[in-house]
Amino acid sequence: FHRPPPVELQRAMRTAAWGLGFLIIVLPLVLVHTAENPFPLCSTSTYRADSTYQHNLQSLLAFLVANASITGYYNATVGTGGDQVQGLLQCRGDLDGEVCQICASEAASRIAETCLYRMEGLVAYHLCILYYYDANFTIPKFITNFALPNPSAIPDPQQFKPMLSSFFHGLVVSATTNPSGRLFWGDKFRYAGHGVTVYGTVECSQYLLPEQCRSCLEEGIARMLKDYADRRGAAVYTRAQCYIRYDTFPFFTPLVPTLALSSARYISKKCSAASNNMTGTSYHRNLKALLLYLTENGPLTGFFNQTIGQGADQVFGEVLCQGDVSDDVCWNCTAQASAMILRLCPNSKQAIIWLQHCQLRYSDRNLQGTMDVGDSACQPDPENAPSPTSNFDQTLSDLISYLAFNVSQGSSGGLMFATGAAIIAKSQRNLYALVQCNRDISADQCGRCLRSAASDIAGCSKGKQGARIFKGSCRLAYGLQRFFLAQPMLMLP
Repeated sequence: FHRPPPVELQRAMRTAAWGLGFLIIVLPLVLVHTAENPFPLCSTSTYRADSTYQHNLQSLLAFLVANASITGYYNATVGTGGDQVQGLLQCRGDLDGEVCQICASEAASRIAETCLYRMEGLVAYHLCILYYYDANFTIPKFITNFALPNPSAIPDPQQFKPMLSSFFHGLVVSATTNPSGRLFWGDKFRYAGHGVTVYGTVECSQYLLPEQCRSCLEEGIARMLKDYADRRGAAVYTRAQCYIRYDTFPFFTPLVPTLALSSARYISKKCSAASNNMTGTSYHRNLKALLLYLTENGPLTGFFNQTIGQGADQVFGEVLCQGDVSDDVCWNCTAQASAMILRLCPNSKQAIIWLQHCQLRYSDRNLQGTMDVGDSACQPDPENAPSPTSNFDQTLSDLISYLAFNVSQGSSGGLMFATGAAIIAKSQRNLYALVQCNRDISADQCGRCLRSAASDIAGCSKGKQGARIFKGSCRLAYGLQRFFLAQPMLMLP
C-alpha cells in the first residue's frame, strides 16, 4: 500500500464548517453544490466513460468500503501508469465498524455520483472522509499546516491556557497508548468558574506509528497554545497528518473508558419482543448510527430526534434530557443510555430506557409528534410521606396540576419543562416537583401525558414522600428534598 498524501488534511471540512471556504480557494477543485450534509469536492481534470481508469476507480471504491469498516481505515492503489488510481477512507476514531460501514458506503456512492468522470474527488462527512486521485495529483506544501479558530473569545485566557495544555497532553498519551490502535482520543473538562465545559479530540492518520503521531500532535499543541488558546474553540492541522480540536459543545461520542459510570442512575427500560439476531443487519447498523447522532446532538438543546435509513430498515429515535442539566451531563447520560439500550434490548426493534437525567427511545415506527403514555416506569422513594398524608396528597396534587398547566400553556418558553415548590398544608415543610414533556408533541398532548403520569401516583407511590414517574413522552418527579439543580421556577400560590 502507498503512503497517503497530504490531501487527508481536508477532513477539516467535516470538523469545522468555517474551513470549507479556505480549502476551496487553495485547492484546484470545484465544489459540487449540494443541500446534503457532506462536502464533496471534484477536480476539473476528467477521464473517459468506460475507460480503464473508471474501472480501476470502481474497484478501488469497493476495496475501501469493504476494508475500512474492519479497522476504521484503509488505503489502496489500483492499476499502473496513467490509469493508476489511489485512495483512502478513514472513519472518525470513536466509531465502531458498523457505523463506519454506513458512512463508508454512503461516501463511496456519493463520490461516484458527484465526481463522475473526474480524475480526483473527495467527500467529507462528519463521521468519515473518502478521497481518490491519480498519480499526477499534488497538494501545495504551504497548506499542510493550517488552523481553523472559532471567532469568539474564551473568558480569562490566561487561566484557560494551562488547563488546555494539560488537557491536550493527556489526550495525546491516551491516543498513542490505548489498546484500540486508532490513534484517537477524546474527553472533556470543566472550565472552573466560567460555567463552560470544554470538549476536545486528537487524531492522527492511521498509517503513522505511535511515536510519529505523538510528535505530530505535540507540534500541533504548541501551535494551538501559542496562537489559538484564547478562542472558544479551534482546530489545528499539522503536517497534513494529524489534528487537534477543542470546542465548548459536544462534537464526538464519549469513549467508554471516560464515562462517569457512577452517574448512570439507571431507572428502567422496556423492550419489544426480541426478533431474530439483528447483529450485522442494516437495521442494526442504522440503529447504531442513530444512537451516535442522538448522543452528539441531544446535548445541544436537551432534546433531539432523528431518522436513519429507508424502508424496512428505517429507524426512528429521540432523546430527552432533564431540562435543567448541563450539556455535559446530558452528553454523558445519553451516551450511557445508548450503550445500555443496546445491551439490555439486543434484538428489539422498539425500545425505551429511562435514566435519572435522560430518557432515550427508538422504534421502527415514526415517533415524531406521537404521544406515548403506554410505555411507563416508576421509581418510588422508600420513605413514607409525613402525616397526615391527606395534607401531603392534596398539596402534591395541587402542585403537579399547577406545573402541568403552566407547561402545557407554553409558559416554559418552548422547553416544556418546569420545576416548582409548595408548602405542605398545616406544615412548614416544602414539597418539590418537576414536570417535563418531549418537545415534538403539542401543548395539549403534553398536558394529557402529564395527567396520565400523575394518575400513576396512586398505584406507584401512594403514601411515599417522593417518586419519579416516566412515560414515553413525559416525566414527573416529586420529593421533600430539592432534587433539581436550580431554585424552583414556580411557587404554588
